[in-house]
Amino acid sequence: MKATWKGTVSFGDINIPVALYKATEKHARDGSPVRRKRWREEEGRETGRREAARGHRHPDGRRVVLDGEGPVPDKKRIDVLASVDEGSIDPVLFGQAYYVGGTDPAADQWYVLFRDALRQSGHVAVTRVTLGARESLAVLRVHDDLLVLQTVSRPGEVRRPTGIAPRGDITVRPEELKMAMHLMDILSVGFDLDEVHDDHR
Repeated sequence: MKATWKGTVSFGDINIPVALYKATEKHARDGSPVRRKRWREEEGRETGRREAARGHRHPDGRRVVLDGEGPVPDKKRIDVLASVDEGSIDPVLFGQAYYVGGTDPAADQWYVLFRDALRQSGHVAVTRVTLGARESLAVLRVHDDLLVLQTVSRPGEVRRPTGIAPRGDITVRPEELKMAMHLMDILSVGFDLDEVHDDHR
């Protein structure tokens, strides 16, 4: 497995050298690479990287173009900001997951110490990390014997589900609810997620 990022986990005075490996993968239907293009909407043409600038669009339509000056985030460090109960983060916020592997056997003791502290506490570590050109929030959590880094959207980035939920005047009878729960129990007997295959593929 090829590492996509190398740096350190910064936890107080402890710095743990690590590498990130994508935990999931997707392929184009024919196996060919997929390329992202930069497109100038006003001119209807593709543009090069040198012509592009980072910016922000306000809700009122105004655009602010950033000139690239100012503090540059450390691209080789995962900063641990806090530890919180795993259940306190809405799963809707979770994004891409990465396996976190150690890169220096001499620092494995610190890796195991940090991993076991998270496991014992039942917490996840809220972190800040720069992946690519964007600084992101992420969490470090324990998965089996590994740490996993998972990007997290900021609450303001999640769209409000206005008008999607069923109308509020629908009532469910107790016996209907009991029947649905019984069906869920039947469907759960012997279920193994590893045995669910992509039949379409």
